[in-house]
Amino acid sequence: MRDIIRFLAFLLYSTCIFFLPNNYIILISALINLLLMLFMLNKIKSILRGTLKVLPFIAFTFAINCWLDTVQNAVWIGIKLFIVCNITIIYSKTTNINRFSRNNIKTI
Repeated sequence: MRDIIRFLAFLLYSTCIFFLPNNYIILISALINLLLMLFMLNKIKSILRGTLKVLPFIAFTFAINCWLDTVQNAVWIGIKLFIVCNITIIYSKTTNINRFSRNNIKTI
């Protein structure tokens, strides 16, 4: 049950980031991500490594948005995308769902 609540909170948080206005409220989301990373000190390197692997795709999205829209809006979209990718990596590193089926349960 706890995993379901965490998953729904993750979905709500990720979705809300894209609906937030382009101002400093987004930077509060970045601070929340930073605090979540600091609470998991043993996984911080793998989270940063995963975020760096996604960075070329974020840069590509930024470039396309610069071409289609203003630079200011492209920066905000890039920041939002970076935050969502970061929280996705944090969520994937902290969630370990074990799935059992009836065939895996041994009967005595």
